[in-house]
Amino acid sequence: MRPRLVLIACAALAVVGCGGGHATRTVREGAVPAPPVGSTPAPGIDPHVLPPKRVPTHGTRPADPEARRVIEGWLRALRHGHLRAAARSFAIPSVFQNATPVLHLDDATEVLAVVSSFPCGAVATRYSAAGRFTLVRFRLTERTGGDCGGAAGSTTGGAIRVAGGHIKEWYRLYDQAEVHPTGPLVDPGNLAA
Repeated sequence: MRPRLVLIACAALAVVGCGGGHATRTVREGAVPAPPVGSTPAPGIDPHVLPPKRVPTHGTRPADPEARRVIEGWLRALRHGHLRAAARSFAIPSVFQNATPVLHLDDATEVLAVVSSFPCGAVATRYSAAGRFTLVRFRLTERTGGDCGGAAGSTTGGAIRVAGGHIKEWYRLYDQAEVHPTGPLVDPGNLAA
C-alpha cells in the first residue's frame, strides 16, 4: 500500500510542484452540470493537504545556521538536477507534505521519488525559525532535467525541521491567498463569473 501512496502523491506533486505551478484540466465536450442550487463553492485548498496545526507558519527568531546550511545544500542539488544528492539531504525516516496528505518516507526509494517529483528548483529568499522548524520563503527556478511549466519566479514557503544534519520534516506553507482565495465566484444559475 505504501508504494502506491507514494506514487499517487508523486503524481500530485508533479502537477502542483513547489507551488505556483499550472495544472491543466481536460474538459470533454458535452453538458457540464451546474452545481446544485443553493450550493456554496468551496474555494481554497483541501484542508487534508494543509500542514498539521503544530507546524508554525510565522517565524519568531532567526534561523539556525546549521539548518540553513542543510537546506541550502538540498536546494543547490535540486536546482542542478542532482536528485540522489538532494534525496540524501533527507533523513530516513522522514515526513513530507506538499499538496498531499502527510507522507511518511521510510526508505531511500520513497525519498528519491518525492525529491524527483519536484518539477522546479528553488532558491531561498528568506529564513526564520519557530519552535523546532526553519521557515523558508522560496523563489522557484528552473531545475536541470525538470519542467517548471512557467512557474519559475513564483514564490512559496516551507516549514522544515532539520536534525542531525538531515531534513526530518518538510511541509509546504501556503500563502493566505491560496488557502482563502478572493475574487469572483461562479454563479450557480448560469455558470457566469
